[in-house]
Amino acid sequence: AMARLIHRSIGIGQTARLSTRFGIHPSGRSPVAVVAAMSQSHASEKDVIVIGNGPIGSAVARHVAEDGYSVLVVDGGNRLTSASDDMGRIVRPLDAEGRERWTRWNVESIEAFGDIETRSGVDFFQRCGSLACGTGAFVERPARLLEQNGVPHARLESGADVTRRFPFLSVPATHVGVVDDVGGFVDPGAMIRAQNALTVESGRGDVRAGVVTRVEVVGGVEADGGVEAGGVETGSPRRVRVTTEEGDAFVGSAAVVTGGAYTAWLVRSSGLSRDEAKPGRTMTTPRASPDASSGVARVRVSRRTVLLAEVTEATAKGPLGAMPTVKYQFAPAPRDDGGSSQSRNEAMSVYVLPPIWYPDGVLGLEPGWYVKIGGGANDFFDEDRADDAVADLDEWMRSDGDDSVADRLHDVLVALMPDTNFLSVQSKACVTTCSDDGELQCEALGDGGVVLAVTGCQGKAAGPADAIGWAVASEVAARIGA
Repeated sequence: AMARLIHRSIGIGQTARLSTRFGIHPSGRSPVAVVAAMSQSHASEKDVIVIGNGPIGSAVARHVAEDGYSVLVVDGGNRLTSASDDMGRIVRPLDAEGRERWTRWNVESIEAFGDIETRSGVDFFQRCGSLACGTGAFVERPARLLEQNGVPHARLESGADVTRRFPFLSVPATHVGVVDDVGGFVDPGAMIRAQNALTVESGRGDVRAGVVTRVEVVGGVEADGGVEAGGVETGSPRRVRVTTEEGDAFVGSAAVVTGGAYTAWLVRSSGLSRDEAKPGRTMTTPRASPDASSGVARVRVSRRTVLLAEVTEATAKGPLGAMPTVKYQFAPAPRDDGGSSQSRNEAMSVYVLPPIWYPDGVLGLEPGWYVKIGGGANDFFDEDRADDAVADLDEWMRSDGDDSVADRLHDVLVALMPDTNFLSVQSKACVTTCSDDGELQCEALGDGGVVLAVTGCQGKAAGPADAIGWAVASEVAARIGA
């Protein structure tokens, strides 16, 4: 049974660590359930099948549909865990690691939010600004890219300047800051619903619930005559068949796997691999991830723990009413051990979101205003247990996260916001997908490269998901039209 959070007021600068187990798919918040009722077309064959209805998958589907192709989104719904079942994901024009492509994706997505909200009738973006605060080395390159991309911002030249601008923060005197009025946060569930609504409204898209268990390339001109299971003639043009646990089979000219932490497992269990034997067929994706070099097989899943710290409505709308999203360096830069810049950046920093209203039942919380904090060093799942990825993910996501990480986040939060009276703090588990090169991986797999696997989001793809979705959809269109 779910333990009930006990809210009690405690001293300023302290928090009560309260822990409970919770389901990560709160009732009534499944985008699949909402949009399935809207969809009228039930044809099982589409131009493109998108597996996974998260921020990226929903964006890919909308752009594919608006490009004139038919698309079906298949999602595990309440059957599989998801890191998107939350009320707030950080969105900022600045990329904390100073990566050019991620910065452009951030800016392009934020610019697109207004149009998506207006056309779908679903609001999901809250603009509150964003702050990056740390040593000069921590903020210099990200700030330079803001300038190159024409993003209005201001520099805060000392810790004292940061505190004068944001009196609720306490940072070292040697820290500097970069602040903008462009960033904020999204409600990921609402953003997915907005993308789904436009996909269905196009008349070319459907969204279905289903746990995908296999993705395979079937048919092809080299095959002998006959009919395979699922109704695909073996002598027909190459198609992708997607099979679900429920026994459904869907066929398309191409498929995009955007299953988050499940992507690498599904690709591996489906036996998909690069088709390097076919001359003249490129397996790279120059439109979607030209900077990537790691590949999907080398993407690792990291256990993450976040804290949700409750504040009163008076605090949320008073002292913290002008709080931006924060990326904060709390520790010195770690030694360069050959890992990715993403891992090094995570090890020395946290992100903090301003108070967000959580309705009753979301993440097992009592309704209230919560400040969210996350970050710290990556903790990767054991690669030797790759075949048990689904069970391990499910077990982790139903836990309270790592107590030692939660304690560390608690200490950072209290030191950063010492005058804020937190009523309670609850930990929860999350996951991110990381690559050695720190880049998004979009890899063309299977015979002819007609299956695109997208993963390695580095824990920061919710904000730029629309621009990423456009890039992946452009890759899909080029392959279908080839």
